[in-house]
Amino acid sequence: MKARGGSACLVALVAVLLALLAPTGAAAATVVNGGFESGSLKGWHVHQATEAGNWFAYKGTEAPIGGRRGADPVQAPPEGLHAAIADEANPETLILYQDVALEAGQTHRIGLLAYYDSYKPISIPTPDTLSVDDGVLGDQDNQQFRIDVIRPDAPIESIAPADILRTLFVTKLGDPEDMPPTKLSADLSAFAGQTVRLRIAVAAHEEVFNAGVDAVSISSTAGGRPGSRGSKGGPILFDFDKLRANGGKGTATLRVRVSGPGLLRAIGAPTSRAKARPSETGTLRRPIEPVTVPIAVAKTVTIHLRPTPSARAVLRQKHKLRIKVAVTFMPVAGAPETATVPVAFRLGSGRSHRP
Repeated sequence: MKARGGSACLVALVAVLLALLAPTGAAAATVVNGGFESGSLKGWHVHQATEAGNWFAYKGTEAPIGGRRGADPVQAPPEGLHAAIADEANPETLILYQDVALEAGQTHRIGLLAYYDSYKPISIPTPDTLSVDDGVLGDQDNQQFRIDVIRPDAPIESIAPADILRTLFVTKLGDPEDMPPTKLSADLSAFAGQTVRLRIAVAAHEEVFNAGVDAVSISSTAGGRPGSRGSKGGPILFDFDKLRANGGKGTATLRVRVSGPGLLRAIGAPTSRAKARPSETGTLRRPIEPVTVPIAVAKTVTIHLRPTPSARAVLRQKHKLRIKVAVTFMPVAGAPETATVPVAFRLGSGRSHRP
């Protein structure tokens, strides 16, 4: 009995040792302090170009720096008590970043909430840069916000395509001066087995640019299921219902059916028929006011298309203006999809037109 008992103990001990030595499943990729609920930027790094501003973990609606001089309130943290926000007293490039290891053999998707309020219009220099140095910009302005996944060995302010792995968000010329909390995401599965750097960058050259982020996370799974595919192999994200032109107002509305939550954006580009005279070519680079619509659930959305002042001048002269509108849907889960729609603005008919 004693021998059998000793053997049993030995077997049990071996089993425990084998269990301890056995390989465990890979831990999911983790963003440290992605919700900023520690009330600090623990786990994150901050790059300052001029030390005239900073990233802050904050709560409430008082600007971290501007609150001391009576600045406008900032947007409250969209999730939980805290979020991270950029604030400046003078021109500044502020970058919040963190390196994340993506386990091999898994699918990875990054998601976060982003929002902003700019005191001046969005402005992108040519060539594009994150610098606010007048020696670099010359007479140009630089007022922008972008979120990228970049190579960890890349210069922190680089926007070279070779250094950027994925872009979750970037402001463009003509975008609104404010954006409510918007869910953004990107598939990082192609970089499994590597370490990547999440970079959240603000260039505030002219005035204050309060950009905020919250609920930053990465979801990892051992495998993924392919989603529905469209006729060209892409995901089925949205389609169009109807377009109506209001001849009395010189505007148009476009109904778009979307498959789920995300961000719907519309920008315009003139067609050759819209460029009535060579002198008008330069004035119609932005024929419509850009539209951005956050979407919480699958539904049909009505987009209101309004000509810019320069396009309206052509419309008043010719009573008809044909352009193309690029509509992009950026879903919470999945890659963005873009489709181009021809739009004919009319003015003076007083009737709605349905193509």
